[in-house]
Amino acid sequence: MVMRRRGVVLVRIGRHGGSHTRSRTRGFTLVELLVVIAIIGVLVGLLLPAVQSARASSRRAACTNKIKQVALAAINHHETKKSLPSRTGGTCCTGSNTQNNGRRSAFVELLPYMEETVMYDDIMAGDATYPPGGPYAYTGWTPWNTAPSSLSCPDEFSIYRAAGHNYAICMGDSVTYQNYVQSTNPNLTTAAGRGLWNVGAWSTASSPATRANSGVRFRECSDGLSKTILFSERLRGPDNATWATNSPDVRQAIAQVASISTSPADCLAVANGQNYAAGTQTKTFWGNLWTDGQAERVGFHTVLPPNAPSCGGTNIYSDNTTAVLPPTSGHPGGVNVAFADGAVAFITNTIDTGTLTTVVSNTATIPSPYGVWGALGTKSGGEATGSY
Repeated sequence: MVMRRRGVVLVRIGRHGGSHTRSRTRGFTLVELLVVIAIIGVLVGLLLPAVQSARASSRRAACTNKIKQVALAAINHHETKKSLPSRTGGTCCTGSNTQNNGRRSAFVELLPYMEETVMYDDIMAGDATYPPGGPYAYTGWTPWNTAPSSLSCPDEFSIYRAAGHNYAICMGDSVTYQNYVQSTNPNLTTAAGRGLWNVGAWSTASSPATRANSGVRFRECSDGLSKTILFSERLRGPDNATWATNSPDVRQAIAQVASISTSPADCLAVANGQNYAAGTQTKTFWGNLWTDGQAERVGFHTVLPPNAPSCGGTNIYSDNTTAVLPPTSGHPGGVNVAFADGAVAFITNTIDTGTLTTVVSNTATIPSPYGVWGALGTKSGGEATGSY
């Protein structure tokens, strides 16, 4: 006997009246399936920006933590040796690749304070090819061919380079500067600088040249450690090349603009949106060699605002002594900076930069003309920094 009900068929089987029930359930229709897929798509669309924002926040937090650790390493160096290291230093200057040519960067000196004592000891020990301290700072050498991971920010979007880094040394607001100095004066120990990082000065009275002192002492920072920048972030160049005209991102390259020696504002004119204008000569050395203390490899200025274009003179390599090198980052709207007291702050692209049509040299003793931004880069300008 068969009885029919809506959606269910009852079948009675056998002579003894035994029966069982078979259920026939209706499946999803095509329309219902499409509705479910559409709902899932809408939910994914709503959630994706939140996920991307969370990932960006995580990367920025990682960069913030790393720059703080580098700043603490510099502070600990000062506590131990009573001064910061110089931006350029090492050994100098016999004219052969058996010394650093006075260009070994401050990052090498900070290694023991960044939990990289083994790397530092290997560098200072030398090897069968090079003496203690290593060769020219721009020479490939196994003990320093791979930079410490603590010098890399996760928001970097260039290709990986083993010797690359993302943290820059604050050179203050001096558009003109020195990379290293030689003198017959045996008492000359550092070259003047507006920021907290001077360059090593060398006596030619001995061979190889020697230096009696390292860099700046915190007592020279009359503006206050909490108001003076030590480090910032900066994106690496997409390669490690001399002049080209391929219009890279303004945050990654240095343009050839000789007139910045009289007006830093001229550098802004070479940008076309996020890239350099077509035909602009640019080079991409910055950030690709952590051991070389030249400004165009490890430094930045507090002149043009964060994420603005960078410009130098006509030198084809990284040896210009006039440049404006703003810090740059992959974070929206600004960069992280670390102060001399170890604090970290986010500086926006819209920070006050004062008057950009004048220049300041490394030997000047005047307040910075570059507004709040310039004041934060100088150690003894006497400016009121205001808010940032």
